[in-house]
Amino acid sequence: MPEVMLVEDDADLRQATAETLELAGFRVHAFDAAAPALDVLRPDFPGVILSDLRMPGLSGLDFLDRARGVAPDVPFVLITAHGDVPAAIRAMRGGAHDFLEKPCAPELMLDVLKRAQAMRDLHLENARLRQIRIEDRLIGRSAAMQDLRQRLRALAGLQLDLLIAGETGTGKELVARILHDLSPRGEGPFVAINCGALSEPEVDRELFGTSDAPGLITRAEGGTLYLDELESMPDGLQVRLLRVVESREITPLGAAPRPVDLRILGSVKRPPDVLTAEGRLRADLFHRFNATLPLPSLRDREDDAALLVTHFAAEAAARHDLPKPHIDSVLRRRIAYHDWPGNVREARNLAERLVIGLDTDFPTLEPGGETAGMGYDAAMEGFEARLLRSALIQTGGRKAEAAALLGIPRKRLYLRLRHLDML
Repeated sequence: MPEVMLVEDDADLRQATAETLELAGFRVHAFDAAAPALDVLRPDFPGVILSDLRMPGLSGLDFLDRARGVAPDVPFVLITAHGDVPAAIRAMRGGAHDFLEKPCAPELMLDVLKRAQAMRDLHLENARLRQIRIEDRLIGRSAAMQDLRQRLRALAGLQLDLLIAGETGTGKELVARILHDLSPRGEGPFVAINCGALSEPEVDRELFGTSDAPGLITRAEGGTLYLDELESMPDGLQVRLLRVVESREITPLGAAPRPVDLRILGSVKRPPDVLTAEGRLRADLFHRFNATLPLPSLRDREDDAALLVTHFAAEAAARHDLPKPHIDSVLRRRIAYHDWPGNVREARNLAERLVIGLDTDFPTLEPGGETAGMGYDAAMEGFEARLLRSALIQTGGRKAEAAALLGIPRKRLYLRLRHLDML
């Protein structure tokens, strides 16, 4: 429930304002003066302060100054009379979130407070994420994961543009968020853009915005811009983006060029040097990034697969209020020998199916078993059929996504499905 610390010396106005806020769903803490409000204000107060400007004792400006010392991240909104607007503007420069003029329409007051509460909620969520240990967000005991966590700690605090390279499902966006949360920009916005979903006709409005409406890049001001699947962006858009990465400057439609203050993180599914050789990623854009951070695939992470399935199964059991599944030695062996083309995302999906009791069959590279004595061609076709079936299950039958998951052209997937009588 959103909360408001209301400070107003006029009893009738205080009661009327409190009733309006409560009807809108706010929990109200009402005070007739600033001093008693300061006595109970704490840095972790989860809501917003709404205070009159002219009050006996401590004025609204004095209250703002002291509240900033106690709880600097709590949004502070001032209520002013018309003649006090210059003072309110000075308060904005001193750290106030916004101000309202008397008499104020209830709809305007609620809109301002809801936006201030949303900002407060975002700040608290970012603070919570920063307090979560990196080991609890990037799970794994393998040497590859220990090395990745160490590199993230070293890179997070540096003002470097990084390109994250990893297969589908390896956690590229999670790594980008960790880099953001652990950085000095952690309290700023994190804006993720799916480059494959951008169309050239709409890119100006979506990315760069207009003179009236900010685009996605501007929304990342003071924080981090994450560009997912850079290689899927058309060449013309990569050229447009190159200037942003190089000069930190954008030109909104109908407006003059303006600088932007942000950190840029990008991601690709395959090694960037391979993508540049194929013409999928512009070399000049690739070289604008200070470094490449490769992510290990799950098949290269020793015994992490069983650990992840167990962890995700416990989470899914708690979420669905179901018992945790038993992972026996047979299933553990299959997990150990599986190739994990979908990486961590596939492990999460398997754990979900285990919990809710759906079929958990998936292809395995375990030697022997049902392939023994089948002959090479039959065994390989059986393995391929299980591999394709697993990819289709993971993608809900969407063949284009299954082909991308397997790293093969869509036409080849159709040909193999037809050959195996799976169409």
